[in-house]
Amino acid sequence: MNRQKLIKALQQKKQRDNKGLFVLEGDRIISDLIQSGELNEGNVEYICGTKNWIDRMSAFGFPTLSRMVVAPEDELKKLSAFQTPPEVLAIVKTAIASFNIEMIKENYTLVFDKIRDPGNLGTIIRTADWFGIRNIICSIDSVDHYNNKVVQASMGSIMRMNVHYMELHELFSHANRLKVPVYGTAMDGVDLFDTPVKKQGIIVFGNESAGIDPRYGSFFKTKLRIPNYPGSNHTVESLNIASSVAVTCSELRRRER
Repeated sequence: MNRQKLIKALQQKKQRDNKGLFVLEGDRIISDLIQSGELNEGNVEYICGTKNWIDRMSAFGFPTLSRMVVAPEDELKKLSAFQTPPEVLAIVKTAIASFNIEMIKENYTLVFDKIRDPGNLGTIIRTADWFGIRNIICSIDSVDHYNNKVVQASMGSIMRMNVHYMELHELFSHANRLKVPVYGTAMDGVDLFDTPVKKQGIIVFGNESAGIDPRYGSFFKTKLRIPNYPGSNHTVESLNIASSVAVTCSELRRRER
């Protein structure tokens, strides 16, 4: 399969799964990942950049990868999934993140029930990376984390994070057996800012419109909410899920200082 057909095929989840590849786009993301060594000979299939971009990287002293090829701007325009094509895109091998249930005893773990919006998941991956949370678990019916919009919204954090997909009932059952607390998030929960949360805990966030499936309620140690301010004010119904994750992670890390 030639390069153009391959990149177009990778816009589909089935093809990404079959080939073990995904597409990463953008000068800032790709140059940062090359400089940090997170994009390297071991995980890059191709880097397609304009001659100006490749020359600029060389002038800055960035590592030159053997599969870095010049692509005309009109070719990149055809290959890009975005209206404004970048100067460079990379075809990268997907990471196989092995999951061991013992991981949930080491740090906070963020769990998502039926998260569907790719921009939300990408922003969440970036936020978790910022706050040093390495494992994200999604229900099997959630959006694919190698979807191009997820990848772009993650701003490169996709290369550092472990994103797992599994049946949540099984996960919560294991957590209860290991005595790892599971905290749900809901509008009828207790105030996050006044509630102790153990560091070896699972924080569960629900679908953007439906929340957490009520079948999981029996597994929760408690349910947490982010209060509006002041509480007597009439405000929007809820926070965006990515905003909720950012506030929650910030509060949990603040307590460790």
